[in-house]
Amino acid sequence: MELDKYISNGKRPLPVFLLLDTSGSMFGEKIEVLNMAVDQMINDFRNANLTNVDLKICVVTFGGSANVALDLTSVGDAEFRHLSANGMTPLGGALHLASQIINDKERVSSKGYRPTILLVSDGMPNDNWESEFDSFVNGKRTGKCERWAIAIGSDADRNMLTRFINNPINRVFEANMANEISSYFNFVTMSTSTRAASINPNESLKIEELKEVMEDEMPEFNFDL
Repeated sequence: MELDKYISNGKRPLPVFLLLDTSGSMFGEKIEVLNMAVDQMINDFRNANLTNVDLKICVVTFGGSANVALDLTSVGDAEFRHLSANGMTPLGGALHLASQIINDKERVSSKGYRPTILLVSDGMPNDNWESEFDSFVNGKRTGKCERWAIAIGSDADRNMLTRFINNPINRVFEANMANEISSYFNFVTMSTSTRAASINPNESLKIEELKEVMEDEMPEFNFDL
């Protein structure tokens, strides 16, 4: 059981869920950069040197069908296989899979910290996603997660992504160029790592704290908007 692991290693889990659009429109540079961004996030989490927090990661994809590409596991044990892009955009299926994991109290223990969720998409959902979406953002457990979103390009459904988020800066990241995907992933990584190292990892960081973890290579972002 997850609780047994928590007791044995003395660390409280903080899960990170990546909900990634792998539909056909992500083919090429976008999916390549996305794969590199996930690799970098896992490596950065491994190097975070957190003594009291067990960072875990789960990757759920939606392209053609919804799949758990990387089941929830500690970052030290994570084996991420690069994703390919094809098919339509079944966001509802991905939300359903993520919800099943988050609502499983043996997998996401109530003894752990509030999960981080990052939704990345470059298009419009095209399955019956609305009911799954509403259940997710209003769910007893899923609704309490810290939720971020990255919109890739001009075709992303910004209305849906804006409804999804509840992050400390209350903004959808706008990745108009593929290389910006990695920069925004890096920001979510820094925010999550900093939250994990804080006195109370269940609390979102304040704007001033988020400013402090920004790096020079990040795309320009106006926190005061």
